[in-house]
Amino acid sequence: MKHDKSSETNEEYYPMIERFTLFSDFFMFEAFSRSEEAVELVARIVTGKKDLKVARYGMEVKRGFPLFRHVRYDLFIEDTENNIYDIEIENEGRSLNERAIVYSSTLIAQRMKTNEKFESLKDTWVIFLTKKDMEKGYEPYYDYKWFDPKGQRLLSRKAAIRFVNGQYRNDDAFGKLMHDFHCTDPDQMYYDELREIVKYLKKDPEGVKIMCDIMNEAERRWKEQARREGLAEGRAEGRTEERENMMRKLHAKGMSFEEIASITELPLSTIKTFFRKQSKAV
Repeated sequence: MKHDKSSETNEEYYPMIERFTLFSDFFMFEAFSRSEEAVELVARIVTGKKDLKVARYGMEVKRGFPLFRHVRYDLFIEDTENNIYDIEIENEGRSLNERAIVYSSTLIAQRMKTNEKFESLKDTWVIFLTKKDMEKGYEPYYDYKWFDPKGQRLLSRKAAIRFVNGQYRNDDAFGKLMHDFHCTDPDQMYYDELREIVKYLKKDPEGVKIMCDIMNEAERRWKEQARREGLAEGRAEGRTEERENMMRKLHAKGMSFEEIASITELPLSTIKTFFRKQSKAV
């Protein structure tokens, strides 16, 4: 990675930035927030809607109504026909079915206006891009629909739930997209829309500085949270559950073991041992 050394970047973040992929959710957040072309490309491929046009998109916390759980959408999209889509990056695969139901229900409820007729409901999609093949069927994606108990009648076509297989690698649109989502080197990407924005954030001095600033602020917040929860080394006694939750959250964001150790100020051996035990328990 070539950088202008005179720029005000923090070089300790360079190795992290080089390892980032679009499965690192806050890197994805920054990339898609800067490229509508990339958003539209991904939306068209994962839905199969070749003519989909994005009207607006964002990554935001949806407050919903007072009784609703707060939901942060990784990528929220509305198309020009007022259909809405929530695309989620998923590295761990924890409680996917339950989360999909909650996200789908929240999207629908938030979308309906007071006194709006139910039959006017537009399509809602909840799409998880899962890093691994959760169903182990080697399909590009898995759809879940709302059937009656006997599975003979479709209740509704309005609410779609789809899990996209991140390990799928055939020579088609899904295979190329998932290849690009796993790529650390933008020059190896298939899609120009993704290559352009990822290359900017990884190799352009201006983009690298943006990522360094983001990493610096994120690390400051994570360490402050760790201190508040007593997660720093020497203060972790009696706080095992909180420490483990923190490690899981960082790992789910695409962090390496070394990066988690740096942020939580825990020994690298502790991080590796924890996740080795986690993998055996699955």
